[in-house]
Amino acid sequence: MILFYLLILSLPLVDHPQIGYEIHGITVEKLMGVACFFFALCYLPNRKSFPQILATGQARAFVMFTVMIVTSYTFMVTPFDWHELVGIIFAEPVFFIVTSIFIDSRQRLENSILALIAAIGLASLYLIREWVACVPVYGLGYRPGSVAGDPNLFSASALTVLPMMVAFALGQKGRKRAFCVGCLLATIFAILLASSRGGFIALVVLLLLQMRDARHRGKFAVIALVIVALFLISPVSPLDRLLHPTYSDTDSSDARLQLWSIAFRIIADHPILGVGLWQFTPYLHKYMPPGVDLEFHVPHNTYLQVAVELGLVGLALFFAMFFFALLNLSRLRRAAKKSGDAFMYSISTALGNGLIGFAIAAFFLSGMHARVFWFSIFLSTCLPAYLAKAPVKTAGAGANLETRAEEREHAPATTAEQQPTAVEAAREEQRTTKIADDIELRVDQLRIH
Repeated sequence: MILFYLLILSLPLVDHPQIGYEIHGITVEKLMGVACFFFALCYLPNRKSFPQILATGQARAFVMFTVMIVTSYTFMVTPFDWHELVGIIFAEPVFFIVTSIFIDSRQRLENSILALIAAIGLASLYLIREWVACVPVYGLGYRPGSVAGDPNLFSASALTVLPMMVAFALGQKGRKRAFCVGCLLATIFAILLASSRGGFIALVVLLLLQMRDARHRGKFAVIALVIVALFLISPVSPLDRLLHPTYSDTDSSDARLQLWSIAFRIIADHPILGVGLWQFTPYLHKYMPPGVDLEFHVPHNTYLQVAVELGLVGLALFFAMFFFALLNLSRLRRAAKKSGDAFMYSISTALGNGLIGFAIAAFFLSGMHARVFWFSIFLSTCLPAYLAKAPVKTAGAGANLETRAEEREHAPATTAEQQPTAVEAAREEQRTTKIADDIELRVDQLRIH
């Protein structure tokens, strides 16, 4: 499991020199992924039950999306490279399988989320260090983010995890709370330095979404006011780039509009299956007006990227993952509230808010392969199995898993003569509980956080 947590820790560190170090063409991160896969296969017989990998709609949509990616690369990309196919394209489905096997209890679910929080906290510290080192050379306006790919990608990944940091900071105690608060502060400061305008818009939406939780509304309001004040008074912030754009900011916005225009033209000419995985750049030169040379060679919009490369079919599958993930998390949140599972209520709410934050930030970057986003999708497929006391009816799943409490609530009234004795009622309740737990629930009876 330590190796699995280390792999989670590496997710936002896209261009880390040590993690990306190649040994005979294979990076350290890929070696960790292969080792985790084999360890997961060895661990599989020791699980209490076989993981229901395809139990949710978002899981099945992800599998179909992966099949489309592999098909697109195999038949539409030249020259064909087995290294790219095995080492890059299969990385996400293999990680999905590893996640589904290793996360087999609420404790491991919590540890995995803590590892993800630590990953964003570590990436934030790298960004802060980079900014401090480069300010004397490039000035206060320098935007760090090289270790995370770029500032926009870091901001999108950080916003995906930020609600989970808040949930753990409010719900944990002792060292765990201190750790999450530290990661939260470092992440907010790093988002400020990254100065992503799309990330700032997503952050505002996240703050509004967090206000839905009546239990901590006052605390969220204080956090929101502190963040807004920090972004207003800081000489370096995405808000300053929105209100007072420099020539570089304006030029970047104009380039994005041109890229989006070209992307729409490509989609109009190749609407169904697209032009093939990673083929936007070659087609960009074909559609670019003569004499025009753009600095960027990606659409800078995740949805246009998917539509260009995989067509409207691929875009529909991508949206299906979002739809089923958010719908199932919403149902899980309602079931957790009814059953009194405070831990699962907080996690399902935070994970859903984080996915919404990424969905907004994705309008302004090409993040189809953002690994933190994919891991969040994978986590959403694991949550329903570990809800305490009540099962969840998951969207996209064929089984009807209504809660027993709801069934009892709507059961017809009985007279005193029709009521069973206390012993019979107890035995019937035991039988019902055992059958439901064995067939439908398979939930862990751990302490509710």
